[in-house]
Amino acid sequence: MRTITTALPPESGCSTETIYNKRIVLLDGRTVEVSLGVKLTIHDRDRKSCPIHFDILNSRNALHVSLFACLSTILSTHSLSYVSTTSQALRVWLSHEENSSCTTVTLKEISSILSIKPSYRAFIIPTLRRVKEYSLLGLSDEVANFLENEHKWEQKGGGSYYTLITNDPEKGALTNQELHNIHLCLNEGYARKKVSVYEYTVCWFFIGTGVRPVQAARMTRGDVIIHDRAGMEVTLRIPLAKGEGLISSEYWIRKAPTVLAECLIRYLDIYANSQSTDTDPLFGGTPNELGILATRTLAMLPTYSERLEGPIHITAYRFRYTMATRALAQGASDAEVARLLTHRSTSCIKFYRASMPQLQKPIRQAVGKEMDYFASAFQGRLIEHLDEASRAGDGECVIADYLRLTGETLGACGTRAECHQHAPIACLSCPYFEPLINAPWETLMVTLIEDQKVETEPRIQQINHNAMAAIQQIITVRDSRMTEAVS
Repeated sequence: MRTITTALPPESGCSTETIYNKRIVLLDGRTVEVSLGVKLTIHDRDRKSCPIHFDILNSRNALHVSLFACLSTILSTHSLSYVSTTSQALRVWLSHEENSSCTTVTLKEISSILSIKPSYRAFIIPTLRRVKEYSLLGLSDEVANFLENEHKWEQKGGGSYYTLITNDPEKGALTNQELHNIHLCLNEGYARKKVSVYEYTVCWFFIGTGVRPVQAARMTRGDVIIHDRAGMEVTLRIPLAKGEGLISSEYWIRKAPTVLAECLIRYLDIYANSQSTDTDPLFGGTPNELGILATRTLAMLPTYSERLEGPIHITAYRFRYTMATRALAQGASDAEVARLLTHRSTSCIKFYRASMPQLQKPIRQAVGKEMDYFASAFQGRLIEHLDEASRAGDGECVIADYLRLTGETLGACGTRAECHQHAPIACLSCPYFEPLINAPWETLMVTLIEDQKVETEPRIQQINHNAMAAIQQIITVRDSRMTEAVS
């Protein structure tokens, strides 16, 4: 993965205007010549046509020269399909209204991204971010600020920029694949002692709560309320980020997910001493320091994003966006998501919701990779006995339905990385759930149908509907296996 002759201007010291031709080594080992203003017609190793639209760029336009530098660079590090779609997205965007004559991208041009085909939007912001990172020409100061400090634009433009932010594959909401990969890498890093207890706890705090760094910095040891150590029952009292200047502080109360509860209990025990009080800070450091700590800790781990074809770009705010979009995908109302994010109003939530239809689809449609959060209702792994479970022998992994089936065992939890406080209904659509194939699924289905009939709230009905769809899938697989066994 390298460029043979010409590097980017910041690395080579060359003037941007002189870099119009490059010789590139592709991922498959082929060497190609590319020129600004000339379309590259090329096929991948499967003979799929992947044209790279350098022909949309003009050598007399400084922005176009910068885009050529970025496109030709990722041509040596990404698949042909990815680069082809990126160039197509840029072609559509640059042809929008007056963008074709634009030499400096302003907020007007950034806003126009919202007007183009949704499946192309996710490719443009990362490309512009490369322009900024390489210190190339073509971006206004405001746009540079937006690309670097996207979370500060939460309220600007009425929050409309959040449709772009949450759909950003580098700084927006994480896919299920990315989130699962982060969990695995973080846990392995901690097990191998590459990540300290402090770093591990801070990272899981952001993953499990989605709070802003400023909220984490304001928390005290007394804001972690341990109800049951053995059962990992912990409540968090999180201060609202914009509560300064009030006569009394306002707080957000939330139950900690199991893995975070376990982290916090261990962390508080290890870092306790005779002088520790409930008013001591939970984590030492400023908001900026805590955010940097999480980013630095996760950056040193071997994370991998399928859609970016490389390491996952991680910030504390990405977990916040992920929590919001996942909550919306599971049927939460704007008011519920606003409370989850500790927003004082629902004004910005509609922009999260506006990004949902295209949130995970753009790059999947372009490069053919499945990245949807909810590809199907049931995503777990069926087992016949508990000794086949990932956590076999661990009594705490057992999932039982105490409300409907008088304690009947339904399966096992494959990890502590998710909170199952609404088990077993939430478990049915969780990828870590390992249901027993011969559990009394028909009986549970009947009770869910009865619950749905008496429930008047559509959102709650939808939750039961998803669970019922998952049960039906389990029953179908079970019956299919029984038929195969007989034949």
